[in-house]
Amino acid sequence: MKKTILYLFAAGTLVACSDSKDGGKSVIQFSDADKSEISADQKPTKGPLSKITSIEYMEVDHNYGDVFYPSDNKYTFKFKNTGTEPLTIISAKASCGCTVPRKPEAPVLPGEIGEMDVVFQPKEGQIGQEVTKRITVTANTQPSQTYLDIKANVVGGM
Repeated sequence: MKKTILYLFAAGTLVACSDSKDGGKSVIQFSDADKSEISADQKPTKGPLSKITSIEYMEVDHNYGDVFYPSDNKYTFKFKNTGTEPLTIISAKASCGCTVPRKPEAPVLPGEIGEMDVVFQPKEGQIGQEVTKRITVTANTQPSQTYLDIKANVVGGM
């Protein structure tokens, strides 16, 4: 069968925060580095996903509990490369601009522990709500996308 190009839409559709003033419009640009060729059996043949490994998270969700608006709330998700190839986090995208994941830039070697910081900055429109946000992590793993979830109860200022 012919090879096809798989575009990694890790960001998918960005969901705007409830108090967004710009109508939630975002522009997503992809470069050639975001593409991998896929063969008929759907295994990458070249590009950033060509050498598959595996990832194991210490936990996949975190509840911050009560957080104040405004505040910066950081949590570090830890994971282990349980495969035999270096683990490369290609992207980490949050479902809302109020959540900022920071992926490791260097590959995580087999058997090593990696960390991904996630900062949740509640918006004024979230006061009085319990919010849940999802981080989509794309890596050279099978499946290529895994998910981390955060939750917080946003309360008014101090």
